[in-house]
Amino acid sequence: MAASARKRPYNDLFFIKRRPRLRGIPLEWERPADEDAFQKLIDQEGFVSRKYWSGGDLTEKYPTVAQDTKDLDQYLLPSFFEFSQKSKYYQNAFYLYQWVFALGAFFTTLFGTLAAMIGLGRADYSVELGQLLSYLTAIVGAITAYYTTLSNRGEPQKRWGKTRRLAEELRMNYFRYLAHLPPFDKDDRVQKLRQTVIDIRVKEQENG
Repeated sequence: MAASARKRPYNDLFFIKRRPRLRGIPLEWERPADEDAFQKLIDQEGFVSRKYWSGGDLTEKYPTVAQDTKDLDQYLLPSFFEFSQKSKYYQNAFYLYQWVFALGAFFTTLFGTLAAMIGLGRADYSVELGQLLSYLTAIVGAITAYYTTLSNRGEPQKRWGKTRRLAEELRMNYFRYLAHLPPFDKDDRVQKLRQTVIDIRVKEQENG
């Protein structure tokens, strides 16, 4: 307990809590070819899986729920996982850019300060080192500026928030459909579900 308590402050540091995956995260989601793997993914996301919920006996005990989950698996969940995957991609990109900004600012300041201190010393043997530090300052500054441009153009934080919001809107409609709440309380509920998913997908294209 004492050891874990000592580690907790470090876990809240930006470079620990918000560290990106340097190898990146795929932008596009691919549905698992194995149906069991897909049902496990559904269960992990907190949805109702035909395989893992109530021992997989939905058809016998809860025929209505069984049909509802089939409809949702077909029409809603693929879009949810697509948006969720995109959200993770943009989140990782945002964290990566923040790392570059922080490290770039640190090393630009460090190299610039050292170059200035060496220049003030006016020692002959320090001239080459001072020039090297000046070059490093320029290189790090250029790299930081490049990633700043990428971040401004890609808007990863904005896209992260938007795709996560759309994914959670789909999650909300998932459980509204299961509970037969409006607008999914009429005979045309499957058509309403399909149209709702289409409307949410259209929102992704709005305003970029």
